[in-house]
Amino acid sequence: MAAQEPPRLTVGSLQGVPLGTVPRPGPVSAPPPAQPVSEPSPDIEGPNWTVAAGEVSTGETQRGNVFRPDGVEVLTFSNPFGQVMERVWFDGKVVYAIDLGKVDVDPNVNKVAQEYQVVYSVKLDEHGKVIGEPELVDGQLNIYDTVPGMPLYSPIWQFNYVLVPRDYTPNTLRSEADCLASGYEIMRSQVFEN
Repeated sequence: MAAQEPPRLTVGSLQGVPLGTVPRPGPVSAPPPAQPVSEPSPDIEGPNWTVAAGEVSTGETQRGNVFRPDGVEVLTFSNPFGQVMERVWFDGKVVYAIDLGKVDVDPNVNKVAQEYQVVYSVKLDEHGKVIGEPELVDGQLNIYDTVPGMPLYSPIWQFNYVLVPRDYTPNTLRSEADCLASGYEIMRSQVFEN
């Protein structure tokens, strides 16, 4: 028997109706009390928008505390499309990123940022592409050199593999500066992700 393909998202499935089914009427309940309706912004798009509970607000972003006291980014994100997310280090703080997969780019043409992956071993071919899979340090988060808003930021990440010994303690390296000052060998690859 062939493996069944996972269901695809449709407008109905995003509203809770599984693909291929017809919604059946359920018990009729009293309508919720009327809520005051705010006037929508006359603009279709614009800078500095935030959306909370379906309401658009404009103006300067009021971010408040960007990080909790333990160094984790204060982030609320519902991830409505189930994208792959990851936690990464940036300057000793944990930030969140969406992994959109590998891409082929020319770093001499396309702006790229640097991502450091701490590994026990990795093999690169003569073109800087990975042969096989790197041997990852279990529990170690990857490390970004920049975040959005910085001049060197790019959503395209060039992988740099930091080769550590077996007695390395995961998450000892938490920034690009840590990696560069560590004395560990760093192998720059031609592997890129978005």
